[in-house]
Amino acid sequence: MKPNRGYEALRRNRLSMPEATYFVTLCTHNRSPGLTSASVASALRAEILDIERAGYWTIRGAVIMPDHLHLLLTLRVRLPLGRTIARLKSKSKPALFVAGLQWQGNYYEHRLRAEDSVETVLLYIFLNPFRTGLVSLSEIYAWFWLGAEEMAWFTPRTDDGKPFPEWLC
Repeated sequence: MKPNRGYEALRRNRLSMPEATYFVTLCTHNRSPGLTSASVASALRAEILDIERAGYWTIRGAVIMPDHLHLLLTLRVRLPLGRTIARLKSKSKPALFVAGLQWQGNYYEHRLRAEDSVETVLLYIFLNPFRTGLVSLSEIYAWFWLGAEEMAWFTPRTDDGKPFPEWLC
């Protein structure tokens, strides 16, 4: 049997905590760009929302970048985090395949603790496309979205859905 290494070893025996909030990043194999093509991004967003409708998680914030995906989610009771990520990868695999992409084998996860700020993580996710130069400060990035609760308090803190210039310093 092949020994677990790297992130696989870290996840072995890891507990998945229902009702906990997680920051998750999934990358394409070799960080190949293409996730933001309309067909792939639409398929990804649809599957993320299908998983939410199925009751496995509640999305608090998400952004699709060319070579990776950030999710801030609250895990529900029905499946552990690893299984929900496996479902997302599995169901989105055909759309990635058509675009000549595939998922990296592992993913990054961080469970937020009581002292961690949801606002800080949402701001990081929100600013990601602006910091990488995908969009200018005068644009709204199409592949960023918030959960309903987060939209109610986060969006009014922005410049009509755009970041304030000082946020990028």
